[in-house]
Amino acid sequence: MNRLLLEAPVGRLFARYLFPTVCATSVTAIYLFADTVMVGYRLGAEGVAALNLIVPLEFAFFAVGSLLGNGGGICFTRRLSVGDVRGARRCFTVAVCAGAIFAAVATALCLLFLRPLVAHVLGAGEGPFLDAAVSYGLPIAAGCPLFVATLLLAPFLRHDHAPRRAMAAVLAGGLTNIVLDWVFMYPMDLGLFGAGLATTCGAGVTTAVLLTHFRSPTRMTRWERPDWRLLPRVAWFGGGDFLQELTGSVSVMCFNRLALGALGEPGLAIYGVVANYLLTMTAVFNGVAQAAHPLTAANAAAGARRRVRKILRLALGTAAGFGLAGLAVAAGAPTLCLRAFLPEAEIVALPTQATAALATALLCLPFMGVAQIATLQLPAVGHPARGTVFACLRSGALLLPFGLALSALFGPWSIWWAFAAAEAAVVPPLLLALSHFLRRHAEDGGGRVQVG
Repeated sequence: MNRLLLEAPVGRLFARYLFPTVCATSVTAIYLFADTVMVGYRLGAEGVAALNLIVPLEFAFFAVGSLLGNGGGICFTRRLSVGDVRGARRCFTVAVCAGAIFAAVATALCLLFLRPLVAHVLGAGEGPFLDAAVSYGLPIAAGCPLFVATLLLAPFLRHDHAPRRAMAAVLAGGLTNIVLDWVFMYPMDLGLFGAGLATTCGAGVTTAVLLTHFRSPTRMTRWERPDWRLLPRVAWFGGGDFLQELTGSVSVMCFNRLALGALGEPGLAIYGVVANYLLTMTAVFNGVAQAAHPLTAANAAAGARRRVRKILRLALGTAAGFGLAGLAVAAGAPTLCLRAFLPEAEIVALPTQATAALATALLCLPFMGVAQIATLQLPAVGHPARGTVFACLRSGALLLPFGLALSALFGPWSIWWAFAAAEAAVVPPLLLALSHFLRRHAEDGGGRVQVG
């Protein structure tokens, strides 16, 4: 089956993976989007602000799942491409074992220390948001194993030629989350606790559907005795995804503090909406990148540079198109975008700069699409270290300095320009790094990439 990735027409392969993979990677966006809409209309801007304080905790769980799922998936495909079936299966086994150990430890620690974590690390302080944020965070902390599992297993299904099952799992979980959001928050009146519980239940359904893949007799992801010496290699290839999610978590946490300190509760509420749109588009861009992952990993390992070049062009062009479409919606109807999350009365109470702030922040989308694809394809073509560096730059190392500098120079409302500035600054060196790889390893002169 792996020969398909090396021989079938590139455009047809990419199209086959694109739609189901974009749907599958939208799991995080679906959960948070549904929660924010329900909370916004039920509890208003204060509820959205409290919910946004817990987002970094979710991102931390997703980061570990991405580390092991994407890193393990790349190692899995690269080893299959050179005929090392047992090594590929050991990559799968060690990733699953590491994820289970992390989930057990993280769940215990989060449940024991949730209140001080929310108050002193996530930035709620002892103010009015603390109790609300803890209420939402309790079921999220308890669901840590499920969140890790969804981000860990879905990439392996895509690398094991089952992208449609991964898509079905996400759609089932997302629908469950949306339905239970309404049930828990309206008829049962459970407030933010109900929103968090619905999210955890949705992750449980997604995980259950993903696990059905392992009953398939044709699957390559089979259990082998774990070889822990492979874990550093898995982490090496997944480091960019991990640090992108983790530093994204830190960035959200720090930007929460920046928006709250500079603009008060309205700033935190606006950032809650901005963060949801950015998370949604990030999920779409991740889907494009991960649709290309099995293709680029297999062909790069086999030395088929011309095919890698075609795959990269398709992925970059698709992501740029999605980014432009998202920007057109945000710039053309910013008030409508706010209404997706907040009732009319809450929008009227926001400062007049709110719609302009939303449109300004989302100017980053076209740059973000190109940068996301380039960052996540570097590990797949054999350069995980460069991918890790650029992931750190994109997710936090540039965003926060830009936000602080713009706020100091041009006033607090200028912080929303930081998103576009940070993404635009990193696109040229990223594209240069990819083009350098393609020039250096031209089809007629390059050898095979070292197998993970």
